[in-house]
Amino acid sequence: MKTTKILSFLCLSLAFWSCSDDDAVIELTQPQFTVTAPEGESGFFTFENTTPNKEEFYSFWEFEVGGSKVIDQNGPLVYEYKSSGSKTVKLTMVSTLTNLHTSQNITVTLPPPSDIRHLINPENLLANGYFGEGEGNDFTNWGRNNGADRMTEERSEPLVGSRAVKINNDVDGNEWETQLVSDAFPTVDGEKYTASVWIKGSPVSIRFSTNPGVGGDQYAGNYTATSDWAQYSWTFIANSATTLLALDMGKTKGTFIIDAVEVVKGEVALPLPSNDSELLNGDLEAGEENDFINWSQNNGADRMTQETVDVLSGSRALRVNNGVDGNEWEAQMVSDGFATENGADYTVSLWIKGDAVSVRYSTNPGANSTEQYAGGYIASAEWTKYAWTFTANSDTSSIALDMGKTKGTFLIDAIKVVKN
Repeated sequence: MKTTKILSFLCLSLAFWSCSDDDAVIELTQPQFTVTAPEGESGFFTFENTTPNKEEFYSFWEFEVGGSKVIDQNGPLVYEYKSSGSKTVKLTMVSTLTNLHTSQNITVTLPPPSDIRHLINPENLLANGYFGEGEGNDFTNWGRNNGADRMTEERSEPLVGSRAVKINNDVDGNEWETQLVSDAFPTVDGEKYTASVWIKGSPVSIRFSTNPGVGGDQYAGNYTATSDWAQYSWTFIANSATTLLALDMGKTKGTFIIDAVEVVKGEVALPLPSNDSELLNGDLEAGEENDFINWSQNNGADRMTQETVDVLSGSRALRVNNGVDGNEWEAQMVSDGFATENGADYTVSLWIKGDAVSVRYSTNPGANSTEQYAGGYIASAEWTKYAWTFTANSDTSSIALDMGKTKGTFLIDAIKVVKN
């Protein structure tokens, strides 16, 4: 009996010594971590778990909402983001009794792609109406007249191209307290013009105005934004030889994005930039090197090459170099056939820039009785639109560009056919 009591006492003492020394329970405290942002525009961020006794627990990171979990290795961890915008970073630590987590919000700003060109509406009278030009929170051809700190570049959710403008009004106020104003564009006094803008975000109120601070101001609104992209337009009568367009956006507290601001002559707003045409690849974007998908270089193929620098819309155009004067058909590019309604009217258009060459349209080359012709249109040193309306005389039609008449070098882009 005595021996048993001694052994029991020894075991109890041993257990007490063990629990109060080497095997003492370490309590999990609230996780904490540091974030080191990269210098400049980059997706490489460094994260480090700084929680006391972190090595005693299982820990993992979540860098993207709904993304995979990354195990913490008890040291600095570098993660690369592939997209710009606001990100939520979450660190979770697990003990045998519980788990705790903490989160931080960071902003990722990636550099723009190497080629930021995109399809545009060439008819738009505003310079940089799609906000692709400029750096940081500056937008070329636009002035942030009031509330500049409320207007920043938006790269994660642009509607057209690589950038849009994000506006954050933290209080209600006056319309003019957040004001973005275009450079002056040419107008004809007494003529009608239509301004338009695409908006997405909080249900804020936005107003158009013209010529702020210049005189002859005109106003229209208020337009209320929605959670999905929507276009808002206003037709006004010009009262000066040049006009400024202002977006007055300071009335309502909220956060929203604007993009694709356009002004066009007439009473109809432009649709979003696209190849909205009966033609396939009328924007000439598809293809490699000097080949243009859905187009055949029937004659003078060696004169026709791709142009990737001086482009009207998108990233490619057609360059034509005629070494000598000749016949129209000696430099001929022909579209694939497209469906037409016999007897219906269609308008074909294209944009030309370059030497003063003569360019002709024709339809259905080689089809004899169904061929039609229009031109020649004389190119100029600035991008200029040339259009021709024809009546379809077959169930399918093709468009030919007959460009061999005049010696010279010129560019062609944005070819469209629309049913009237």
